[in-house]
This record gives sequence, structure tokens and C-alpha cells, in this order.
Amino acid sequence: MKPIHAGAISLFLAVASGEAALAGSPETPAPPLTCGGDEPYWHLKLGIDGKARFSDGDGETFISAFTMQPSRNTTLIAGVNFGPKADIHAVIGRETCSATASDEDKPLSISVWYKGDLLSGCCQPDS
Repeated sequence: MKPIHAGAISLFLAVASGEAALAGSPETPAPPLTCGGDEPYWHLKLGIDGKARFSDGDGETFISAFTMQPSRNTTLIAGVNFGPKADIHAVIGRETCSATASDEDKPLSISVWYKGDLLSGCCQPDS
């Protein structure tokens, strides 16, 4: 497997459409999802209403529209692009993830670019 370069990920995220995209495969990550990470403790909720609720762990929160863009060549990852004023992008992958604050494995991993920083964490589908 070839590594994904930051430029390729940026290009991938830049082509996300303005309309909510539904996952094209049952394997492709799709809302509703709850995601988060440790150190800093951040939280992201992707709702089926097309709204993302993000808290950076330092007291800043926002609600924004989002789109999910399935990968063109695999059903295992999807990009998330947030509203035009949000300084955040994410890639969610179908890969088991261990949160450091709990012993419970989550079925999805996430990488989030927020205000120039890269955050990593885990996601799980909402019940």
C-alpha cells in the first residue's frame, strides 16, 4: 500500500461537492458518527441532518454543514469537508482504533486538520 501524501489528501478534500453526499457502499463510513480524540480532548458529531458539531477541547465549538466524499478508489475511507468558514477537514477510515482514554476499540479512525494542526482519534456509528 502506498502512503497518502498531504497534497493528495488536500486535493481529495477540495473536490467535495456542496451537497450532502451519501456513502456509496455499506463499507464506506457514513453519518451518524461520533468521533473524538485525546490530548487535546476534542469531539466531533456528524449527524444525518447534514450538521457537524465540533468542540476543540479548549472551549471553542461550532456547528457547520458538512459533506462526505467517498473515495474514488476504495470503499474504506471517506473525506469530510465542512462549511466554507470552517477551518477543518477530515478523513475517516474503516480501521479499528484504540482510544487512549478508554479500553474500548472503535471501528473507525479519523484524522482531522483543524486550524493547521493534525488531530487523530476514533469514531463509531451512533446507535
